[in-house]
Amino acid sequence: MKKSLKTQYVISLSFLVIIIVGSIAFYSKHPHSKKVQSSATSLAKTTKEQSEQLPQGVKSSDWNLLLVNKNHIHQSEIRFDQATVDSKQIDKRIEQPLAYFREAAKKAGYATILVSGYRSIAYQTTVYNNSISQYEASGMSTQEAKELTESVIQVPGASEHHTGQAIDLAGADALAAHPSLESAMDQFKSQQWLIKHAPEFGFILRYPSDNQSIKETGIDYESWHFRYVGIANAAYITQHHMTLESYINILKKNNR
Repeated sequence: MKKSLKTQYVISLSFLVIIIVGSIAFYSKHPHSKKVQSSATSLAKTTKEQSEQLPQGVKSSDWNLLLVNKNHIHQSEIRFDQATVDSKQIDKRIEQPLAYFREAAKKAGYATILVSGYRSIAYQTTVYNNSISQYEASGMSTQEAKELTESVIQVPGASEHHTGQAIDLAGADALAAHPSLESAMDQFKSQQWLIKHAPEFGFILRYPSDNQSIKETGIDYESWHFRYVGIANAAYITQHHMTLESYINILKKNNR
């Protein structure tokens, strides 16, 4: 009987050791609850600070924050007064900011070329359909032709160029090296200058290169595509490393 009690004692002690060792192993692999709580508090603080720093008087419905992408497709033409710059059409309201932007680049020693401005939905539809037809003529199925087309051409109604507030702007030397417009244009100081100073004139680089931005915009990095959003908005978006999509979400969450 005594031997049985001793055996039970040893077994109980063994289980206790196992429990203690297991607990130590668990907590060594998982963050302490206080750290998790601290992380959540930090995130909440960051979100609160972002909300408090929002530009005064800005609303998600403002004309210069019109959102156009694959999830916000416009079925009808977007109406606005147009201005012609270098044979390209743009929203007249961004004519002066664009002029200031390019003049500043010129003073810094960089000539620029306005490659593209406004594109109507009708024009985009023609380009889109022609592309599909060309691929079909080469032997592709309609589905294959459609998928390949949409990998390089926006669906009609989803192009930001429909707003007249989006421009493809390049340093003359960068464009000479990459006439078809490529992300590698940013290797030139002229394009680097445009990207860095765009917010000072109310423009943002619309499609940044980081993975999170690409996920949010649905568009790969474009070192030449700029969008006018206004100086205050551009400063905020740039400071917080945001996309236009995430910025508008924050505005809406704050009932703006």
